[in-house]
Amino acid sequence: MLPTCCWHTCTITPGAKTGRCPRDKRVVREPSTERDIWWASTSSGSPNYEMDERSFLLNRETAVSYLNSLHHVFVFDGYANWDPEARIKVRVVTERAYHALFMHNMLIRPTGEELEEYGEPDFIIYNAGAFPANRFSNYMTSTTSVDINLKSREMVILGTQYAGEMKKGVFSVMHYLMPKRGVLSLHSGCNMGAAGDVTLFFGLSGTGKTTLSTDPRRPLIGDDEHCWGPEGVFNIEGGCYAKCIGLKASSEPEIYKAIRFGSVLENVVVNEATRAVDFVSNVITENTRASYPIDYIDNAKIPCVGPHPRNVVLLCCDAFGVLPPISKLSLEQVMYHFISGYTSKVAGTEMGVTEPEATFSACYGGAFLMWHPMKYAAMLAEKMRQHGTKGWLVNTGWTGGSYGVGSRISLKYTRAIIDAIHSGALNSAQYLEMPLFKLQVPTSCPGVPSVLLQPALQWADKDDFNNTLAQLATLFVGSFNSYLEDAALHVGADMADRILSGGPDMKQVQELCEAAAATAAAAAAAVNEQQQEKLEKAVAACSTAPAPAGADTVVVAGVGGECKACLARKASEAEGLPAVN
Repeated sequence: MLPTCCWHTCTITPGAKTGRCPRDKRVVREPSTERDIWWASTSSGSPNYEMDERSFLLNRETAVSYLNSLHHVFVFDGYANWDPEARIKVRVVTERAYHALFMHNMLIRPTGEELEEYGEPDFIIYNAGAFPANRFSNYMTSTTSVDINLKSREMVILGTQYAGEMKKGVFSVMHYLMPKRGVLSLHSGCNMGAAGDVTLFFGLSGTGKTTLSTDPRRPLIGDDEHCWGPEGVFNIEGGCYAKCIGLKASSEPEIYKAIRFGSVLENVVVNEATRAVDFVSNVITENTRASYPIDYIDNAKIPCVGPHPRNVVLLCCDAFGVLPPISKLSLEQVMYHFISGYTSKVAGTEMGVTEPEATFSACYGGAFLMWHPMKYAAMLAEKMRQHGTKGWLVNTGWTGGSYGVGSRISLKYTRAIIDAIHSGALNSAQYLEMPLFKLQVPTSCPGVPSVLLQPALQWADKDDFNNTLAQLATLFVGSFNSYLEDAALHVGADMADRILSGGPDMKQVQELCEAAAATAAAAAAAVNEQQQEKLEKAVAACSTAPAPAGADTVVVAGVGGECKACLARKASEAEGLPAVN
């Protein structure tokens, strides 16, 4: 449990909890905020499980009493949000030095002058993660509890020492506070071109968000958490929290160079003799992380602010192989796909996954949302409308067939697509509408083979393509249903219907499914008819040598049908014996 210095960094293992515990997250339900929160239910898909104020106070008392019992604690005062008008003062009180260093990296670090005038914080984190929660008390499901009280602006952590809980706790609070100010909080990467053109990148793990947003030609505003306010975009954080499983200097030089004095490595394996980090090893977990100040990135834009975005890029890794590499989206489609937050797992990434498996996370960060997903989507569409921002869906997954049959879209082509978005080359392209999803697909893109842009042309079996497309559309619709239950209460019925119109055309989906079922039934009937015909011919052939009394007819796999007398005769002839009569 003790940190070891490696490459002059703090290398740490947080203990049994090597990742976040979303099922142990609790939000206090009380009158001043309860009407705003999207509360968890059996069908809502919300991450916000409730607790009452008394239960929160009991956990807070447990945490504070534990921290007061220690010989010393570590306190760090920092800021969230680079925009001074939206700045939130955050205080972290923790037992472990590494937690304080971690939040020193992740929050915006005050100057000496700012610290003198800091005053009282707007939000306090009591991190007593080494001490367990009482799993028998109300609302507890285990010895881990991560509790947020929006009224008192406090967070309590018990039973987990995973540092990421603090980072995402602050993000969850921003997801509540910022929309109340008309500022949109976003789980995204963000960079800016030489002409001041800002692009927001959304995507789940494995879609290429970090790779595509970290571009040496475009300064990095931030890699994970942002807000879009009246004056433009700004980073919430003062640091980066990058995955480092399989990290190589050749593939991700900016991140590799950022791991130096002051950074924190979490869950990584270190050679005790040489102190060398093994970035390939997943012995502890796949969730190996590096935390470092954003100014450790050579290409970071400091201060981390920018003008209104020119482009919004929604990334997915479609292992079904049916979505195009690039699509232009209407505002309704932006809202629908933003809420869906789609990507897919592939065989071998997790135990039990043998076929492509669709994954959906609302707004590309469902675990951190406080308001209903449609609230964020409606704000996003309105800001895009106000500032003429264009929306794009970029698939970095498979083409020419599903995973195992098709091939992964080359990163070279994906980079060419992003370059075409930034240069404006796609603004003048001609577009064709893709069935079911109604996506606008360009017929050409600089640096990308035209045939690659149309997924149906890459599949050998067009019926198989249509069936797979209908299957994926059905999965989208099934996932989206979890957001419809109380949507009208949060955004109104008209907006809910408008967002829903950006999804797959269910009439076309139904027609395709019915056609596929009819085709499958006809194929099965044809196979049965052929098998019956073979059987009748085989039995007829046996009538020239009737079976003796007591012999019956059998069906032999791969043969059709023959009587036992015929089989005995053939066996005797094969061995050179007298024929059996």
